[in-house]
Amino acid sequence: MGSQIWKYSAVALLFVATSGCTTGGTTGDSPGERSTAEPGGIEMSVAQTCRSGSAPECISVNGEYMMILESDFLRAGVETAEAVEDDTINALDVTFDDDGAGVFQELTAEAAASEGTALLVIKVGDEVLSAVTVVEPMHGDTAMIVLPPDADANELARMLRGS
Repeated sequence: MGSQIWKYSAVALLFVATSGCTTGGTTGDSPGERSTAEPGGIEMSVAQTCRSGSAPECISVNGEYMMILESDFLRAGVETAEAVEDDTINALDVTFDDDGAGVFQELTAEAAASEGTALLVIKVGDEVLSAVTVVEPMHGDTAMIVLPPDADANELARMLRGS
């Protein structure tokens, strides 16, 4: 896999669930449908943990080995994305569109149900930003994704907005 993997602690992703929303897609696509990276979306996957060297797809993210298959990533559409940068945090504040919220809710539920044997993996373009344990499913359409210190939150927000 040609992706650069940014190592960062499992607490690197904070989800802030806000208002509830419907999970039906408005674009005619089914929520969770596989698509390629494009502006206006984050790709997410639930990856099972694995033993180092057990398969070529078993790679280290955040110091933990997991099976990352490109075909497992689902596009979660983004309505808005804003950089949050100050002396204490480097993050993206994201509001998903209806379809993206459905993907977000479905995958956090799947990861939470694994009771720690699977992690939620988040990427933008070819860059894996985070892989975290999810304790409980998220309800809502907003997430704050805390980024590694060397990530450019403004550039990632521009990519998500397609500008």
